[in-house]
Amino acid sequence: MPKPVSVFLILFICLLTELCLAQVRQKPSQPISSTCSCSAILDETIDKISRIYAGFQDKVNLQTQAQYNQLVQTVRKQARQADSQTTCRDVLKAYTSFFKDSHVFVIWRQSASQRTVYAEAVKNRSDLVEFKQLNQDYLYVKLSLFNQREVDRLDSLLRANQDLIAKTPNLIFDLRGNGGGNASTTDEMIKLIYTNPIVYPAWDYRSSPERIQATLDELAGYQKDTVANAFFYQRAKQLLKDMLANPGGLVREGEALTRTADVDPAANPRRVAFLIDKGCGSSTEFFVFEGKQSKKVTLFGTNTFGVMDYGSDQNFNLCDGTFNLAVPWGRNGWVRQYRIDTIGFAPDVRIPAGEKDWVAFVQRYYQKSDATLRK
Repeated sequence: MPKPVSVFLILFICLLTELCLAQVRQKPSQPISSTCSCSAILDETIDKISRIYAGFQDKVNLQTQAQYNQLVQTVRKQARQADSQTTCRDVLKAYTSFFKDSHVFVIWRQSASQRTVYAEAVKNRSDLVEFKQLNQDYLYVKLSLFNQREVDRLDSLLRANQDLIAKTPNLIFDLRGNGGGNASTTDEMIKLIYTNPIVYPAWDYRSSPERIQATLDELAGYQKDTVANAFFYQRAKQLLKDMLANPGGLVREGEALTRTADVDPAANPRRVAFLIDKGCGSSTEFFVFEGKQSKKVTLFGTNTFGVMDYGSDQNFNLCDGTFNLAVPWGRNGWVRQYRIDTIGFAPDVRIPAGEKDWVAFVQRYYQKSDATLRK
């Protein structure tokens, strides 16, 4: 079975958005464009979210419809009165906040330059990725950001320490505060946790003209080499057919995919502890999902953020481009079994709120478990 394609290119949304907003608040307010009123921008936002967002029908339902209608009425009134980009931004945020999904947000283009500020802030940090030996029985790995640069650095460390990993029974993987990034899990990371095939339920996609056009573009790319891309070409072809037959609906993309690794499931590390907390979101939660399928992995800490029920974020300029909308048109296949939206993945072992040294807690937990087994 082919490996699943890496479709989880997800923004490090929470931290980035807060950085942007913090900078924006310090800027003088700009007047609304003469060609694009705040009402026009809001109407376009409502239109795109209601048609494209894969979670719209889940979030706007029989229980919430009245509340949603009241919100739309309120923000439309506020938009008519908005006389600056700042007040319009606040109106747009009031609307998108209804969905409680940090993959749904509007960026004010005036603050777009702050992405560079954020990139520079982490560019020279050496503490985002770490690998060290705690003692002869424990290794410690930290990944604080799921961006490609940091994931590549981690891969290099894992390859360079293969011999040490092979003779160490326990590994503590610290994911605390990792809100995600633009990379997905690598083969080196999967080898650390692998015990059995990892199953990825097929995603559902909201059928919209925009998603249909994107699929047509994918097919055009696959047609350049139909032999090498045969699996994904047929998959996209069927998805297009199903979306055309079900406009506005959610359409499943094929069957579940399975990922395997050529490693001995009994090899070291025999136990892997994931340290997770509320700061773990997006692609980090996807790694947690992969870890949950491994017999080696135990989750320690607190619940994760709860943002990966919906993904495959897309960006659309609104009206004259002063504002940009991010909205996910995919729904994770795991929602057919369970949901983590705003809840997150729960740990297997909850670390008490007063515990300051989580790494030491894991070691004590395993030592106690070993002592119990020896009795």
